[in-house]
Parts: sequence; structure tokens; C-alpha cells
Amino acid sequence: MRSGKVSLKNIFWLFLAAAQIVFLCAVSWKAGGATIDNDAGKVFTHMMAIWESGTLAVPDWQYITTMEVDCTTILALPFYGLTRNPILAFWCGNVILLAGWAALLYTLVRRMGGSIAKASLTILAVLLPYEFYILGYWNMLFLNASQYAFKVMLPLLLIVLLLAPERPRRRDWALLVLYLAGCWLTALSSGIYVAACGLAPVLCLAIYEWLQSRLRATPYRLACLFGSAAATLTGLFQQHLLGIASNASSMELNRLDTIRDNAANCLIGFFRLFGAVPNESLPVFSLDGISTLLRMLLAAALLALAVWFSVRALSGSLPAVLHPARYLVAVFWWNLAVLLATNTRYGDKYFEYRYHLIGAVPLIILAFFVIPVLTARPLRLHRAAAGAGTAMAVAFAFLVNWNAVQDIWQPDGTFGINGPEREICGIINTMDVEDVIVAAGSGTTEICGALDPSHRYITLLAMEESEPVISTWDGYLADTDGLSYDKPAAVVCTIEAGLASLPDYLANLCVEVGRASGYIVFQTTSAPLVDGVAGLPFGSESIDYPDTTSHSPKVTSWYSYQGEIDAQRRLHTDPTGGEALRSPSIVIHTAAQITLTCESEAAAGAIGKLQLWQGDTLLAESDVPSGNAEVTLQAPACEDCYLLLTFDPGCEAVVGPIYFEALS
Repeated sequence: MRSGKVSLKNIFWLFLAAAQIVFLCAVSWKAGGATIDNDAGKVFTHMMAIWESGTLAVPDWQYITTMEVDCTTILALPFYGLTRNPILAFWCGNVILLAGWAALLYTLVRRMGGSIAKASLTILAVLLPYEFYILGYWNMLFLNASQYAFKVMLPLLLIVLLLAPERPRRRDWALLVLYLAGCWLTALSSGIYVAACGLAPVLCLAIYEWLQSRLRATPYRLACLFGSAAATLTGLFQQHLLGIASNASSMELNRLDTIRDNAANCLIGFFRLFGAVPNESLPVFSLDGISTLLRMLLAAALLALAVWFSVRALSGSLPAVLHPARYLVAVFWWNLAVLLATNTRYGDKYFEYRYHLIGAVPLIILAFFVIPVLTARPLRLHRAAAGAGTAMAVAFAFLVNWNAVQDIWQPDGTFGINGPEREICGIINTMDVEDVIVAAGSGTTEICGALDPSHRYITLLAMEESEPVISTWDGYLADTDGLSYDKPAAVVCTIEAGLASLPDYLANLCVEVGRASGYIVFQTTSAPLVDGVAGLPFGSESIDYPDTTSHSPKVTSWYSYQGEIDAQRRLHTDPTGGEALRSPSIVIHTAAQITLTCESEAAAGAIGKLQLWQGDTLLAESDVPSGNAEVTLQAPACEDCYLLLTFDPGCEAVVGPIYFEALS
């Protein structure tokens, strides 16, 4: 009879775990790309570029945070190659990822000594979409690009390896190979972050257990230890060779004036991870209010469990059956210590709460592993607690899933969050253009680029001290040079800002084509005179204008000039002569020919000079002749150099674009 009840319980929780996986797959399939947000759009376009270039390190790509390959990207690539549909490719990748989550959690709980029912309950608990936000629980672990899934799974997989039998089987060695590949990939893509916050506490606890003679240093476990270090260092070294700087390399310790607020918001961030802190006022006894209260209770219970478990472990009174779970608690406390020590309020004004994921998921696993041990011992109370707990777990799972669907079901009945961007793409697809210049923010650019890979979308970024400039946060650097925009293009603005958000030389070329929700779509009557990079930092050719502004995530600089700029972005120089034009510090990555057009009515002869300087060293110089002339300069490869154009007193000229053309 008892075995029959156990089997029935196993089947019940297995069914709910499977239903949760099906639910997540069905919702993302129903969305059909309608949940793509700013960050996901960047990863989608990056994945397509990886496939087209045939390499994980896309040449001339602007990386912002990571290489974005230690996520669903690596799983979506082959599906994109087969279908050429990025939305379907990422959906297929996330289906595989969910299966991987289920297999990992099941194996971990079973190796910790848990039952099939415990393992299934744990899968259900971890796979609940507690919060839907661009950097929240659902998006980071199971939806779109799932940027944090590998980061969270890798420490859990390491625990699985360390809990392997003394004589590991063939599948254990296969898991070790998979784990080491993950260490290399995440180090290559995200730097030291995962190793420092997730792997280090597990390995340190394993070493401590060995010193206490509670864990044998078998060849398999030594391979886990030294393999982790070797794979991570290899990935870091390759990242360095590729010149990719991840955010982990720029983390900063708290100062005296930041440590208090950071610590307070760190605690609040843990609750936000589970959707337990509302963004607006909620009636307590509304359905959403009750849901929020339950999430608060869950987050508080997880924190209390971590404290209880740690006190018992340190006092030596922890039941032996719970000893394997010490690895889970170690990850939580270690990660929390890192978050308390470092300033993680640079993007979110409160706290980058996604950083809690590495520590929070192990706590969820711990909770559903430990719960049966904490239930009442008298049989009747035990049964009552089990029945009530089961009912509450099922009700809570239903409520969380219902709230998740509500988050992406819009008031107008549409499913998803990027309806306006889909409308924009619909208008663009009726136009005879290849390029789309978006003056409505970076997020619109990336979302449209993911939804409509048949066009090139680029952001026109507003600058405080100069005209707007085309820029990319996560794309080809070549797209930020104006020379490739040689045909009429589409221009997207918000209705609120309209043409006022565009520089005059672009606004004068725009004719309205259509309107989407909150947006206006224009088409230019000729090639748009836009640019966003100065000099020749990459590629074989480039163009600068006398008022060029160059923008990158770290540097903003621009040409300085004396005179006036006309609607064609030509410079009409001041007749007093002297310095007429000076470039910012530029890079010329290879020997190049620089050509400048100049018109004047001065008498025959030289009227000025075009020079290339590096500090106080003159690298190249050419005379500027009178009349309608082209001035050419043979420039060597150089960094931190600048162009200088001077005219004789009394000479007036009209200076056009400056062309750079590689000689090799």
C-alpha cells in the first residue's frame, strides 16, 4: 500500500513538472517573438551575425556587456541555419534549455538523496516564471535569449559532479566534459563572473570537506577542480586575445557613500526577483495583492531557511541527510557577499537584482529538498501538513503562471509587449528601402532588427553638445559610418518628438510615409547625410563631415570648426584664415589615402594646408590649392592622431566631406 502511495505521489509531481515545461513552451510559442525586449533584440541580431560570419567572435562587432554566447544563442544557431527564422530558432533553443533544466534539477536532487517527488517538485518550483521584466527571473532563465540560464546552471552542474559516486560511470565523465565546455564558454563570453560568484564557493567547500576528511580526492573530483581552473583561464585568455571586455572586469567595490544604499537595496532586490515588490500601489486583498504577499512570504521564507540551515551547519547539528545541501547554501552566501561588497546600482537606480539569480535558485532547490525534514513528526500532523502544502504549492504555481500571462497580455487584447515595433516593421516592409534610421531610442532599433532581419536598423543617438549621431550598442561597427548609407532610407521618430528630434540636414530630406502606435515613419528623398564614427578605425573606407560627431560607449568626440555648416553638411570657412577645421583624436588602422574636397575663388596657388599630426609630430602634409580641388594626403597607420586644416588670411572656402580609403 505504501509503495502505491509513493508511486502515485511521484506521478502527481512528475505530471505537474511536465505541465510547467509545456506551459512555458506554449506561452513562448503563442508569443511568437512578441515578447522580444531591448536586450533580447540585441542578442537575436548578434546570433544572426554569428551565423553569417561563421565565427563566435564576429569581426568589427561592438560588444557592450558580454559576447552573448553563454546563453540560448549557442543552442539557437543550428536552428537558425536550418530555418533562417531567428524567432523560431530561439524558441527551439529554449525548448532544449528547459529540458536541460529539468534533467539537471532532477539529477541534482536525486544525488542529494531526494525522492522522485522531491525532484519533480523542485523542477516545478524553479521553473515558475516569478517575474516578467527585461532583466527579471523569467526573461533571464527561460525566455528569449535566457542570458542567465547557463550562469546559474553551471554551479549546479558542478555540485552534481562532486556528488558523483566514488567510481564515476561513463555518463559522469560525459557530464564532466559538458561542464568544462561550459566553464570555457562562460569565461570566454562573460569573463570571470560565473567562476568568481558561482563556481568558487562550491570548489572552496569541496576543498574544506577534503581537509576535514569528509570527501575523498578522487581523480574524478580532482579533474573537476583543476579542470574548472584550466577551462576558465583558457576562456579568459582567449577573451583577452579577442579584445573583448566584459562587465565583470569593471565591477567596483562600494565606497563609504554607496555601501549603505547598496546593502539595503540588495535585500530589496532579492524580493524583487520574485515579484514581491510592486511598482505601483495595490489593494492588499485584490488577487494581485494576495499574489504579491505570497511572493513576499516565499522570499522571506527562503532567506529564513538559509539562516536556519547555516546555523545548524556551523553548530554541527545539521542532520546527515542534509549535508549535501551545504553546497547550495554556500553558493547563496558567497554570491550575497559579492553583491554586498560591490556597487551594483549602475543601471537600475535601486539594484541589478538579476545578480541574485546565482544564489536564489540554489535556495529554491534547498527549500523543496528540506521541507519534508521540517514537517511535523506525528503522523496525523504530517499528513495534514503534506496535504495543505500540496494544495498551497499547486495554487501558488497556478497563480504565478496566471500573473505571468497577464504581464504579456495587453489591454487591447494583443499578446506580447512589442506591438508598436511590429507595426513599424509592417510599414517598413511596404517601402523600397534597405536602411532604417531610428531616432526613437536604442530599444526600438534592436527589437525591430530582430523582428525584421531583412532590413538594417541603426540608432540615431541624441547628443547633449552636438547633432545626433548614428550609433550601435550591440552591432557592426561598420554600420556607424555614413559612407554605407548611399541610398534613400526610412527614418523612424516618435510622434511626440517628430522632426524636431532630427538634425536639419536629415529632417529636410524626410517625407512622411505612415504612422504606428506612438511613431512616425518617414522616407528620405536622397541618401541621408549621417555618420557616427571618425577616422578609419576599421574597414577599408570611411567618411567624415566637417561637423562629424563620433560616439562609442566610452568616448564621445567631434570635429571643431570655424565658420558655418550648410544643409549639405559643408563648411563655409571664416575669411580671417588660420585654423578652420580640426578632427578629434582618431584612429587610422592601416595606411590610407585621405581626400578632402575644397572650393574657393582665390587666385591660383596654395591657399592652405591639410596636415595629419600625432601629438607634436607632423605625420603628413598637403597643400590646399585654389579653385574646385581635391586635396589628398597619404597617411600612415596611427592612433591618437588628428587632422588639421588651415587657410591663409583672407581666404574663404567651402569644405566638403573627408574620405578615408585604405591603401592595402
